[in-house]
Amino acid sequence: MLLALALLALPMSVPVVMAQNLTVNGMAGGSKIYSLPELEALGLTEATEGREVSTGGRTQRLDVRYSGVLLARLLGDAGIEAIDRYKVRASTVIVTAVDGYRASFSWGELFNSPAGASILVITRENGERLPSREGVFSLRSLSDQRPGPRHVRQVSEINVLLN
Repeated sequence: MLLALALLALPMSVPVVMAQNLTVNGMAGGSKIYSLPELEALGLTEATEGREVSTGGRTQRLDVRYSGVLLARLLGDAGIEAIDRYKVRASTVIVTAVDGYRASFSWGELFNSPAGASILVITRENGERLPSREGVFSLRSLSDQRPGPRHVRQVSEINVLLN
């Protein structure tokens, strides 16, 4: 009995669930599913983000290199241009992680502003596959003043909602 209670007190490893494919929903032709090679075949964009890290009272700057596909390019490949131009301009793009975390983008941000050139579906960090905490696909909006709220780890789907 004591052994059973002791075993219950031990931390149990929880398997990490990672999306192996990325689904884009809401296009005129229906959903489109991308594997990692299919997504990267759309063409990789590189971006560098500078971070300040403080350790032991010292602050140093680290540059992190991201490679991925622009969200606008992915939506273009999935067929966003086939949607009525007036409806699509009022649309909202929702990026969702496997745990349900979401970030939203307007059509204007993605296709009619400089911000669109820095919103990446990331597949590599510093030339390597993403660390497991990020999943196979991650999303960052690198031009945001506070990038944390729209940093989506383990992206599983992207939905285009027509308003």
